[in-house]
Amino acid sequence: MAAEIDSLQKRGIIEPVQGPTPWVSPLVIVPKPSGAVRLCVDMCRANKAIICQRHPIPTVDEVMLDLNQSTVFCKLDLCLPFYQLELEEESRSTATFATNIGLFRYTRLFFGVNAAPELYQHVLRQVLRNCPGTANKADDIIVHGKTKAEHDLRLANVFHTLWKAGLTLNREKCQFSMSHLEFIGIYGTLDIP
Repeated sequence: MAAEIDSLQKRGIIEPVQGPTPWVSPLVIVPKPSGAVRLCVDMCRANKAIICQRHPIPTVDEVMLDLNQSTVFCKLDLCLPFYQLELEEESRSTATFATNIGLFRYTRLFFGVNAAPELYQHVLRQVLRNCPGTANKADDIIVHGKTKAEHDLRLANVFHTLWKAGLTLNREKCQFSMSHLEFIGIYGTLDIP
């Protein structure tokens, strides 16, 4: 656990807490198959204090409508998506958690926050608002076009837009230039022939 705390701290994802704090949530340690651990904060109590802004997450039907007549697709996967969004200073105290080596708080959005999926969806939608031929659900982005040339132009625009926004992709999970796409989301599976 100490190694994971150190790693998160070095990457600027968490920071130590000095002095009193209005919130302290318990930490749950989940072992990964690789032998590493995942730190999860039990946000049950803190989530009751978080005021959520409602941002709609698109349904499979809405995504299908957007993909109408496209023949070339790619699926982009953002790397550690929630960690790419910085928490406002005034929100960080709610993200405080206890460990055996002291108190820490997240400086970045993290899993367990009840508003995280909708907030992330909204932010990513805003980032991609000037990128035609894109659809997203959470950290998955579909880029599509009626022709390969249209698709490739749109993909270059998305790469540039993500770069300008400081968002990074998980190359191993990205799929490029496909004629068939399976897109799994909250509202079901989208299978595009």
